[in-house]
Amino acid sequence: MKNYLILILALIVITSCKESKENKEEIIKENISNKIKQNFKDPDSFEFVSMNLKEKETVKERKKVNNEKKVEEVKELYEKLGSKDSKELLESMQKELEFLNKQTDDDKTAVFKYDFVAKGTNSFGGKIQTKYLVRVLNDENYTVLSFGKND
Repeated sequence: MKNYLILILALIVITSCKESKENKEEIIKENISNKIKQNFKDPDSFEFVSMNLKEKETVKERKKVNNEKKVEEVKELYEKLGSKDSKELLESMQKELEFLNKQTDDDKTAVFKYDFVAKGTNSFGGKIQTKYLVRVLNDENYTVLSFGKND
C-alpha cells in the first residue's frame, strides 16, 4: 500500500511539472502571437507555424549588456531622434533593467530567445511565411521585449 501511495505521488508531481511547462509555453506563444499580429497589415490572416527555444540568458549575462549607463545612452538617442524604434528599444531596456534589479539569483534565467515562425497575408494578398527572433522576459507575465525578422 505504501508503494502505491509513493507511485501515485510521483505521478502527480511529474504531471503537474509537465502541465506548468506546457502552460508557460502556451502563454509565451500567445504573447508573441499578439505582439506580432499588431504589426500585420491583416492581423486576421495570422497563422502560427512553430516556436523553438533557441537560447536562455541568465541575470548575470543580461546585467553585462543592459545597465543604467546603456539605458541612459538609449534615452539620449531617443530624445535626439524621437523615432518609434528608439522609443520601443528604450521601453524594452527599462522594463528588463527593472526586472534585473529585482533579482537576487544571478543564475536565474532572465531572457528566453525563441525562433518563431508565422504565416500571414502580405499587401498584395499573397501568403508569406516569416521567421522571427523573439526575446521574452522571464517575468510573471513572460513579457515580449523585442522581435525582428530572422531570415
